[in-house]
Amino acid sequence: MKQFWCNRRIWRKGNTKRVAYQPAPTICPPKCSHSKSAHRPSTLTLCLSATLLIGTSLMATNAQANIFDPLLRILLPFYKPAPQAENSPDATEQADATDIDDAPPSLPDDGNDDPLPSLLMTDDTLATGEPDLQADIAAMLSDDTLIADDIEPVLDTPDLYALLKAEFAADRGEIAKALSIYKMESFKKNATSVFERALSLSIEYETPNKSLAFASAWQATNPEHMPAWFYVTHLALKAGEYKQAAAMLSTILHYDPRADLGQILTGIIPPKAEDKRALLYALQGLGETNASIAVLRAGILMGLNDPEAARLHINQALASEPTNLAFITLKLNVLRAAGRMDELWQFLSQARKQQPTEKELYLYEARYLIETGDLTKAWQLLNEAVKNTKDKDITLLAGLVGLDSARFADAIALLEPLTKLPDIANQANYYIGIGYERLGDTTNARLHYEKVNHYEYVLDATKKTVGFYLAENNSDAAIKALVRLRDEFSSYATDSYILQAEIYLRQGNKQQAKDLLTIANRELTNDDRLLYASFQLLEDELEPEDKRQAINRLLEIDSFNPYYQLADAKFRLSQNPNDAQALDTALAISNINFDDPSYDSQLQLDALLVLANHALAQNNYDAVIDYLQAPYEVMPTLPAGITLLRAYQGLGDTEAVNTLLADLQTRFLNNQDVQLDSQIY
Repeated sequence: MKQFWCNRRIWRKGNTKRVAYQPAPTICPPKCSHSKSAHRPSTLTLCLSATLLIGTSLMATNAQANIFDPLLRILLPFYKPAPQAENSPDATEQADATDIDDAPPSLPDDGNDDPLPSLLMTDDTLATGEPDLQADIAAMLSDDTLIADDIEPVLDTPDLYALLKAEFAADRGEIAKALSIYKMESFKKNATSVFERALSLSIEYETPNKSLAFASAWQATNPEHMPAWFYVTHLALKAGEYKQAAAMLSTILHYDPRADLGQILTGIIPPKAEDKRALLYALQGLGETNASIAVLRAGILMGLNDPEAARLHINQALASEPTNLAFITLKLNVLRAAGRMDELWQFLSQARKQQPTEKELYLYEARYLIETGDLTKAWQLLNEAVKNTKDKDITLLAGLVGLDSARFADAIALLEPLTKLPDIANQANYYIGIGYERLGDTTNARLHYEKVNHYEYVLDATKKTVGFYLAENNSDAAIKALVRLRDEFSSYATDSYILQAEIYLRQGNKQQAKDLLTIANRELTNDDRLLYASFQLLEDELEPEDKRQAINRLLEIDSFNPYYQLADAKFRLSQNPNDAQALDTALAISNINFDDPSYDSQLQLDALLVLANHALAQNNYDAVIDYLQAPYEVMPTLPAGITLLRAYQGLGDTEAVNTLLADLQTRFLNNQDVQLDSQIY
């Protein structure tokens, strides 16, 4: 679970004091992937090192006893130096400085001994998620020991050694122990940093109810700590404790009716309708003039399929913040859900006039036009957006719309400047290559494809480059491009080897293809995709025992893979046409539903082809036609066509034979090195 931090930002506008909730950098535990460096020592490690050095110094000389105190004060603001001996020459001066500079601030004395002010907390809210929370808090605050094996009395401010134990426990994965220590230490004076660390761990590893109980208890004992108001509110909303959340929101809004609540209200709308209604009910009478609350109400009502009511609340929010992009977008969605399309476009046009450089206002309409297929209007709108925003993302989208609407030259002209921007140059070159390819300019297309060096686009760009070279009968250049691909992108080595083997087979050099794939499989021993592709390419060249060995290896790697199961069924039927289990396997694969995750149209056709060839071997020509006629009409392939042709010939249907033969010659004669005549069967 993502952790959050809260900083307070206060400013004055007129006579109104504003408080804004702001997320600070994510708190990362040791060795967290968010850390700036996995090898950089943590702050607490530095603290431990400093502490050990202090111990060494004490043994060496008392004169140097407090040499690391300034460092520890920087690392841990709540650190208090160890008391010096009375005869120390600096003892008096040090004590005076400590009294002045390091004394923790005390809470204002308002004459109320109750640590749980009724404005912020109630007995009901304290009981949330933890039935004995009050007793637990009392025990935590009155306990005079840190942990069972600690013989030192607990200080009134956080104990450095205790915090080191907690952090080391968290680093070892002993989260319960770390949280126990951190929570205990956080209830001491001047322990805000400890509380935030404890809360971050709690949010990551505990349920929202437990985090809420802890945050509520800490906030009750630190009622002046404003960020805790936001913590508790967010956690209460997350835990579904809407009554407590409403009470905290009331507190915040009493302090500042226009407080920025966007961060704590984002993403907390519950999924269930009954919870949405409960939250909406809890918000009654709250924040009538607060834009964030109005937006929350609008979002809830949208979730309850009441866009008309939502429109009233989003209008209220926009009256306070008319240029807030999130509010504008929500109103557009509300109007769209309500079917008020004329009002939507009028409002969007007005918003663009007020903020002509805001790209999201153009993208909203552009996406709608693209979805509805109106590429002409989308092209015009995006060109206007390019002029007004000068934004690279808008320019890229405009180029893509230009390509899809056959404005190839205009799209290329738009995309050319993007090739000079390092972060988007690969995309620009790739799509420019598509533009030139569609114009029939294969030379310029290849030049731009060869400039693509981004993982997401390089494989497709290389395939296109190889295709251009092969069209020019330049196999050497095509192979060099594939070798370069696997040298620069090792994750595409499998694709590179397979494509290179296909080139060798196209040249009729079967032995070279076999040698290459043998080397590739030795290099990538656990790559079943490479092994399967090698099996498919060389299936006709392999001896039965080699086929059996390859299929066994594939099934050993993934016995549930339907491609490997079908290869096994096909081989077994070739060895024993009466293998009922193999037939059942092929039939089951051919009947995989299209909504099944393992469905693949090519896999289904391959299974039908296995069944059809088996039926053909049994002279069951009608079954062959039942298996393949409809699939061939939808997705014609040469193997399916040839099998069908043989079935029609077996039935003596001359008209069907002549019709299908003509179709095969038209579709495949120019693309395959095959001879189609009446003797093919």
